[in-house]
Amino acid sequence: MLGFDSSTSKLTRRSFLKAAGATSLGAAAAGSLGFGGGALAALAQEEAVPENEEIVSTICSANCFQACMLNAHVRDGKVVKMSRGDYPEEIYSGCCLRGLSIPERTYSDNRLKYPLKRVEGTERGAGEWERISWDQAIDEITTQLKAIREEYGPRAVTFGFSSGNYRGQEAATIRLAFTVGGCFLQLMYDWAVGWGTNRVIGGGTFGYSNEPKDMVNSKYIIVWGTNPVLTTPQTWRIILQAKDNGAKLLCIDPMRSATSHYCDEWIQIKQGTDLYLALAMLNEIVKEDRIDVEYVKRATTAPFLIRQDTGLFLRRSDIEGGELADVRDAVTLNTAGSTKADPAYVMNEVTGEIALYTECDTPVLEGEFEVRGIKVKTAYSALKEHMAAYTVEDASELSGVPVETIRELVDIYTSDEPVMAYTQFGIDHYRGSHLWGQTLAIIAALTNNLSRHGSGLGGPGCPKGALAPLYVNPVVSTGVSPVDIANMDPRLCSAAWLETVRTGKYCGEDYPIKAFVGATGNPASNYPQQRLWLEDVVGNLDLIVTTDIEMTDTARYSDYVLPASFWLEYPDIRGNFSNPYLVYGGKAIEPLWECKNDSEITTLIAHGLGYEEHYPYFTDEEWIDIGLDSDENRARGIDHATLKEKKAIRQLGTEEEPWMVGGFEYDNEFPTPSGRAEIYCEIPTACYEYGQDWQSEAKDQQFPVWLPPFENWPGAEIRSKYPLGYLQLHQRGRTHSQWFSSETLREIDKEPLLHISRPDAEARDIANGDVVEVFNDRGRCVVKAVVDDALPEALCYIPKGWQRSQFIEGGYQELTANRADACAGSYVYYDTAVEVRKVEE
Repeated sequence: MLGFDSSTSKLTRRSFLKAAGATSLGAAAAGSLGFGGGALAALAQEEAVPENEEIVSTICSANCFQACMLNAHVRDGKVVKMSRGDYPEEIYSGCCLRGLSIPERTYSDNRLKYPLKRVEGTERGAGEWERISWDQAIDEITTQLKAIREEYGPRAVTFGFSSGNYRGQEAATIRLAFTVGGCFLQLMYDWAVGWGTNRVIGGGTFGYSNEPKDMVNSKYIIVWGTNPVLTTPQTWRIILQAKDNGAKLLCIDPMRSATSHYCDEWIQIKQGTDLYLALAMLNEIVKEDRIDVEYVKRATTAPFLIRQDTGLFLRRSDIEGGELADVRDAVTLNTAGSTKADPAYVMNEVTGEIALYTECDTPVLEGEFEVRGIKVKTAYSALKEHMAAYTVEDASELSGVPVETIRELVDIYTSDEPVMAYTQFGIDHYRGSHLWGQTLAIIAALTNNLSRHGSGLGGPGCPKGALAPLYVNPVVSTGVSPVDIANMDPRLCSAAWLETVRTGKYCGEDYPIKAFVGATGNPASNYPQQRLWLEDVVGNLDLIVTTDIEMTDTARYSDYVLPASFWLEYPDIRGNFSNPYLVYGGKAIEPLWECKNDSEITTLIAHGLGYEEHYPYFTDEEWIDIGLDSDENRARGIDHATLKEKKAIRQLGTEEEPWMVGGFEYDNEFPTPSGRAEIYCEIPTACYEYGQDWQSEAKDQQFPVWLPPFENWPGAEIRSKYPLGYLQLHQRGRTHSQWFSSETLREIDKEPLLHISRPDAEARDIANGDVVEVFNDRGRCVVKAVVDDALPEALCYIPKGWQRSQFIEGGYQELTANRADACAGSYVYYDTAVEVRKVEE
């Protein structure tokens, strides 16, 4: 029933390998290309296009942020191969093995082909399914949802949508939750560093980077806590171009990563100590006043006067009086432009009197003063005092990075050459990672490494704003408000959701969760502490419905599984993070088997619940029209017909002037309260509130502080019981849990493996290929081991993305904790300690 009828397509693993795999070996041999660019580009051009072949321009929609444009080669209604497509700028063009293997995923035996229902009387996860019709599936699902909502209220239903499909269809699924009401499960990962940079330069949790192309202007690129050779190969190609232009590459990483081999210098750091190293660098910079004084006075809040009684900036309303003096709170003080509305004072070095920062070009940078009986000091003076505790000597002892190397990093940042700190989500997965982001942003601000080309903080920086109407306007075309929007809670955070399912309480309120409806994600695989999902969700809910393209862990433990169309089976658009383009992906083939688009499935559910008027049926083309319906796009001249014709249109910057987060030399401002880089955060807040005590930590975070990881650092108490730090690293053959079943990619990555250092393996009598158990108090998994000399002692990892069925026993996410940083609100996956023992035969 679930098998693949080979008559549907002539594509086989062997023909795919012949078409793509041989050339990919050339790319691997090229090494420095990762697995994109040159050698693979040849694949796209090496054969003449047959007369009966149609080439459809499309887009890879995985959440790796690379957003590769691809060509689907179609013969007789079947996709026979993929080749590299071209952006208007060559620097953003590329592809990888995952993109080239999309036809294999399209026609895979693992594709979900028909609606499935768990066989009555069998346990969830047992794999016993019966094929049913779409009419039966929608009728039974919506009948049960209506009964649950009638008995327990709208809050009894949780809708969970993730980032597995970076297209308009992703946003269309979110509209379902906003239309019918209920709980919208708020994801909690990958934004911690961005929450820290947001305190300094604004831009939200994903808007802290210049566009990647700007790195070709860098003179130093510090790759910190990420491995772009494997994880972001197209960005790695840009970094290599910067190197060809003379940039020096440095890599800061606990292990000898693939990226470190191509860098001029590898700086080995002890796991979990990155924040302390950054704090010591900042202290060294301000202690010696190695800052760009002119830029700091003009473009940062360093000269602003801080009241010593309240800890807030001295403002015009403090001196002149008025309403603003009485309504300051976290919301108003952290709103972009709020400080300009009630300007802060600086001390004018010419007159010796206070002046509004908006009216003074000669502010004093350091000093303590008294203004009308109010004691104040400059933010820069306060920063100096605060940072004095973090010495390079202490940082060296804790992190293992030599003092002279720390000072070398300081020299780089103060060299008057543009420095880019390129990061993604490695450090993001520790407690306190937002403070690391805050520290790096302050360093960049003080050294003029924000608003000039080639400088800044690298990472996901280009907002995918084209899809905003789909998110914020649940019912765009009808003009009718969603009926149950008052009962909608879009901030039911996932870290507390599992407990909510168990207890029926969330932030002190009743949330009798009884049903979960999910799409475009695989939470059972990707949420931490997987046993809790299997126990609390699978064990306590009355109904679990999953829409997906493959039989994932989440689908396996569901009651109903609905088959979604894959990327080649419908037209759509994608707004990108790792380049500034909005892209059109054409439809290459008709949907296979009985698969339907996510938007059509959610429409059927909405209609089954009685919301036909509020959730009308839209064609694929109409969904694209809705996604493009914004004043911003109209101002850019972007519409459906133009995008379809051009395939890719720049949304930000120009080819000549790459987009930058903030650039004062171009009369831009940072999206912060003052319009400047904020080196002092008046009232630090939490990214999300879900009942956690964030206030006790936030009250001390006006400047960044050392906040040690929970488990994965040398000084953690738990390490006496579980002595190994544990990571779940991204690999080139998967994006999160996508491509987990790709037969071709499994040729070079066959099964889950525990990577363990040689000293740790020898201490446990473990050799290559031995079966081992990885365990802690939360769970366990059983896998084969590989002794990895790239790892330091006391650190191990299992590559991310494998499903439970691919382990000998258990699963790698059983070991991580359902725990988030209190302020950053982001899961701390890497903040995990384990032990490993050999499984005796």
